[in-house]
Amino acid sequence: MIADAGRIEPWLGKRFQCSCGREHEAPIRKVTIERGALTALPKYAEERGYRELLLVADRRTLDAAGRELLQLCEAAQLQARLCVLEDDEHGELAADERVIVQLMLHVTPSAQAIVAVGSGTIHDVVRFVAHRTNRTFWSVPTAPSVDGFASVGAPLIVGGFKQTVPACAPEAIFADLALLAKSPQAMIAAGFGDMLGKYTSLADWQLGRILFGEPYCELAAEMTRQGLALCVDHAEDIAAGTELGVRKLMEGLTLSGISMLLVGNSRPASGGEHHLSHYWEMRFIQERRRALLHGAKVGVAAVKMAALYESAAALSQEAAAEAIAARQARGDVPTLERMRAQIAEGYGSIAEQVLAENGLGAASESALDDELPRRIVERWDDIRSVCRSVPSPQELAAALRRAGGPAAVEELGVEEKLLRDSLQYAMYVRNRYTIIRLAQWL
Repeated sequence: MIADAGRIEPWLGKRFQCSCGREHEAPIRKVTIERGALTALPKYAEERGYRELLLVADRRTLDAAGRELLQLCEAAQLQARLCVLEDDEHGELAADERVIVQLMLHVTPSAQAIVAVGSGTIHDVVRFVAHRTNRTFWSVPTAPSVDGFASVGAPLIVGGFKQTVPACAPEAIFADLALLAKSPQAMIAAGFGDMLGKYTSLADWQLGRILFGEPYCELAAEMTRQGLALCVDHAEDIAAGTELGVRKLMEGLTLSGISMLLVGNSRPASGGEHHLSHYWEMRFIQERRRALLHGAKVGVAAVKMAALYESAAALSQEAAAEAIAARQARGDVPTLERMRAQIAEGYGSIAEQVLAENGLGAASESALDDELPRRIVERWDDIRSVCRSVPSPQELAAALRRAGGPAAVEELGVEEKLLRDSLQYAMYVRNRYTIIRLAQWL
């Protein structure tokens, strides 16, 4: 199975027993990544016996592909309707309650499939609504900007808190290379940034396995690595926006999405770099600032995570033990009271949701692991090996620049104070072990 980890087709519609001990399933039936892929959607609908479709776009993707897809569906004698989601006061679209309700109101009893025509936000909203209304979900990416096209989770903003809600994977993906090559260069670079974050997310996953025995699947990890390699090997083509570049980027994004499908969560593709990205997003929402592209944030955050990995890799086992002992001696270690205080300070009005995510509610006394410092020291050789596997921050920054994306926080408009806050508080965005949590001890 590992031999096919870099290919998409072998996994489509498959359920199988994996060597990791778990049964995996990839419910996606069809992935078309080629020039003219839009024309394949009406044919697929006919094959599947679907006659009534709801196409979901925003004002930008309506012009990019929505109207053309509507015409193709009508020419094929399909009953297709358009739902154009309305922007917020900043002229943007967020996957929040307002937009979810907009779409829910357009889902009629006769609609058989809901088609996301757009990039990450539209896909997140559509996958959630399709899941909750028991409709089939199809994907039409208009920019290769995120790896969430093929995934099952829907990252939504509920009450100002970014959380991933279980939803459904698309039954089919139609990625038209001619359309994707016309994407804004910033969105193409964002897709590359999202993929570059896999260096640190995969390392974070291994930390969880080493220190906590967290379930780990080498097939899913290798699938993500192969998708990442496709993108890194074609960084110049991706920067140029050629059809070859967007094909390789889209293939990499899809492989990353399938890896998440196999394990049933985002662990292979989302770690500390995503936590920083989500924290920045939530703070921007609280401050009513314009949103940043997800993948652009992830790429820059991965550079910061790589710096933490580099610092840890430089420590011998003896040095790590001394650093932990020094922190313990001065009381500079995680405690229930300290973690709760940090969450209250770092999250303000949404602190209760973050406390619940981390199992740190008022009645909780089980969130601390008193044996963790000892395990870190005992298993340091394995931890250090993982740390050394992550490219240097300079290498990641250079790769981002080769692909034409931002590589530093100042290029995003993330101020120094927000960066400091995120390095202190973003670890609580998800109850998931990452290099940020390990750095608390070193």
